[in-house]
Amino acid sequence: MRRSGSVLVLGALVVTSVTLMRGSASAHFVPPTCDFITGGGFVFTDLGAKANFGVHEGCKNGKFWGGLNYVDHGGFGGARPYHVKSVEITGYLCDPAIPNARDTCGVARTNTGEMVRFRSREVDNGEGTNAACKDEFGIRLSNGYLVTTRPLANGGSGGGNIQLHKDNPSTTGPNPPPSEFEMCGDLGFPEDPVQTGCPVNPEAARNCPFETGG
Repeated sequence: MRRSGSVLVLGALVVTSVTLMRGSASAHFVPPTCDFITGGGFVFTDLGAKANFGVHEGCKNGKFWGGLNYVDHGGFGGARPYHVKSVEITGYLCDPAIPNARDTCGVARTNTGEMVRFRSREVDNGEGTNAACKDEFGIRLSNGYLVTTRPLANGGSGGGNIQLHKDNPSTTGPNPPPSEFEMCGDLGFPEDPVQTGCPVNPEAARNCPFETGG
């Protein structure tokens, strides 16, 4: 899994921002042993539209790294399809209560001409058609757009794949690690995974220990 780069100082960037409630009181922080995540596929929005995504995100050589590409074919904000493409990754986080998941925060440009903050959640629940649970994806934008975390293909057949990769000597994050607010601002995560009882990836859990989140 890969994580993307530097804490963004928005400065002159005009970013549409709304204060959003955090999804949970759980601690979210940069994994002490950083890793990276890749994947692609689709989910269906609450309106029934197909939404495709592709991600490669994580830590690399002391910085956050990666990118996100997302297309909601049902449209949003006057654009159909609605296209969101990252221009900078500002955070890569984990929650020890959900060790298979990784959140990525950043700034993206949309095809309506706006710049927004985004926070995506990718969940690697195992490989292959015999996995006990499907992988999951969700995304929240600072303009109010939200697709809550849900199984790929909304639990139907196919839908793609998300892969959390092992850490390696190059997957180092910023030191000291920034806070959740520095990485994501007030943007809450796109809700917890909806599947329960999914097997925990022991390496993912090792990289995101409870004692760090305190």
